[in-house]
Amino acid sequence: MHAWGWILLLALVAAAAVGRQLYRYPGGWKFAFASEYGAARRDLDRARSAVSGLERTARKELAGARGAVDAAATAHRRRVRDAEEHLARLSDPGRGGYRAELGALSLYEHVLAVSTDDFSGDLPLHEIAVRSDHTRTAGHLYLIGPDGRQHLVTYATADIAEEHVRKFVIDIHNAIAAAKSFHRDRPAQLRQAKVDLRRAVNDTSAQENARLRLEQVTARQGSDPRIPAARQDLAAAHDRWQELTGHRPY
Repeated sequence: MHAWGWILLLALVAAAAVGRQLYRYPGGWKFAFASEYGAARRDLDRARSAVSGLERTARKELAGARGAVDAAATAHRRRVRDAEEHLARLSDPGRGGYRAELGALSLYEHVLAVSTDDFSGDLPLHEIAVRSDHTRTAGHLYLIGPDGRQHLVTYATADIAEEHVRKFVIDIHNAIAAAKSFHRDRPAQLRQAKVDLRRAVNDTSAQENARLRLEQVTARQGSDPRIPAARQDLAAAHDRWQELTGHRPY
């Protein structure tokens, strides 16, 4: 920035400061700046500070109480939503989370998705069995579905290494074990999930406590004599300034 630019900036800052002083202490230059009226300005400042300090504290306290009400309501909605989603997952597990994939087979938490020439669909893990064997040129997976039908999936070792096939078979066996446990425990989990949902819906104690706190803060502030007294003192300070200068402060 050139020198004239800095000079202009400083002039604008100084003009703003002068304007603010004249606005805060109306009546002319001498009342706003002269030392002989410093006591009158300090009298006005003390009254203004008392009101602004009390009002700022009250606003902060009230905002905190209102924020606590909002936070409690948000937390309650989140707990209810989480309980609803948990119940929905148990009621309709669907495929569940993705686990692994190998060629025509995709393993999920609850199903094995198959897409071959002779079959395409989802096999529920808790109702199927899998076995495998391997030759020098290929790995073979035999899937036994819920209806007893078998499906053969072959992986050429030239395309997919044998260890990958064996690892995938282990993943399927582990997923089957987990799915059987889930299926066995699901009725009890459903009952508990319904209980948890009712409990989450009915547990509004945090909200009630927050609302009670807000009511208490509002009532206490409404009956607090300090702010009205400070405003009266400020009005009296305004009167004194107006009597001195002929202009009433804002």
